[in-house]
Amino acid sequence: MKKFRKAIALCSLCSLVLLSSSITPVSAANDWDGFQNVTIGLSFGTLGRADFYTSVIPSVGTYYSTITMKLQRYSGGSWHTLASGTHGETGSNLFSSSYYVTKGYTYRVHSTVTIYKSKGGAKINSDTFTYKNSYK
Repeated sequence: MKKFRKAIALCSLCSLVLLSSSITPVSAANDWDGFQNVTIGLSFGTLGRADFYTSVIPSVGTYYSTITMKLQRYSGGSWHTLASGTHGETGSNLFSSSYYVTKGYTYRVHSTVTIYKSKGGAKINSDTFTYKNSYK
């Protein structure tokens, strides 16, 4: 069942990648210990629905990763968190969410990804990734 959920999550990610023009791969491929690839995205849909995600593929399939992801809005000279959460997974990890937002602002996905040797194991590496998009 767990493999089935992973397959569905990866298919959802592929669909999101194909449908959204506001997706950016982060070049973490083989540049950081523990990371093979990180991708983040933020798009705006009907009635102001912001769809955002972060995915990570660790360099070793048995590594465990956590994604702490925030959706933030820029106003008054600073970033304000609207929604946040954390998701952990062994192997490929996808964390996606939706939140309704208001036009006329710049939003960003701000994610910290941490790679561990195993769940509860030694930390290998951690980095923060950001993607901005304006909703007009």
